Amino acid sequence: MKKIPSWLVTAFLVPVILALCSQYSFAQEKKIRVLLITGGHGFKHEPFYEVFSSISSITYDTLVQPQANAFIASPEVNQYDVLVFYDMADSISPAQQQAYINLLNKGVSMIFLHHSLVSYQNWPEFIKIVGGQYHTHPVVVNGDTLNTSYEHDVTIPVKVEDKKHPVTKGISDFEIIDEVYGGVEILPQVKPLLSTTHPKSMRYLAWINHYGNSNVIYIQLGHGPSGYSNPNYRKLIQQAIEWSAKRSKK
Repeated sequence: MKKIPSWLVTAFLVPVILALCSQYSFAQEKKIRVLLITGGHGFKHEPFYEVFSSISSITYDTLVQPQANAFIASPEVNQYDVLVFYDMADSISPAQQQAYINLLNKGVSMIFLHHSLVSYQNWPEFIKIVGGQYHTHPVVVNGDTLNTSYEHDVTIPVKVEDKKHPVTKGISDFEIIDEVYGGVEILPQVKPLLSTTHPKSMRYLAWINHYGNSNVIYIQLGHGPSGYSNPNYRKLIQQAIEWSAKRSKK
């Protein structure tokens, strides 16, 4: 058997390696860039972040409030395709409020998860952005007094309201052990994605709300490890991020 000259091996392998490196670099650049914002509410870090680490189509960075709001009000926020909120914050300056509005008017994608619905009780525009709010004090809406409530470790029957939407595509009706919120104000214009008949829960568990030039997603599920590990929840999070990134006009 003849020995292949080393120069010939090198001449063949180097272009192949360079091409593979170029493809890898391109793939990395094409990943969706997510900023994941937490703070103001405790949670199990490792299983929560693992939900996002398992999504091969994204890279993500994390920021904790109140530093996150200062960052959102800076030009550096423009490096991200999607902002995902898992915070429960109440401190926000007028300049930071305007930064949220400016981003949404530009078409930047925002996804709000679970207890982020409790944020900014004294900022009236927040409910218009998300499409609903968990009020910490009773409020009167259309003549009815809403008294919010919550309960942990509940088996929740979940109905997929729109099985053709890209966020819920491929997800059938399911059950999940999670936390329910009751008495939440939900604005009438939202597009429901998930609902439940659980008597202690608000009717809609996920929706899309249009604000400015953005379609904002809210997902109520995801209190703890039993929620994070549910395959339907994980698929919902992945598809919400991927759809939001495609919709982003930034």
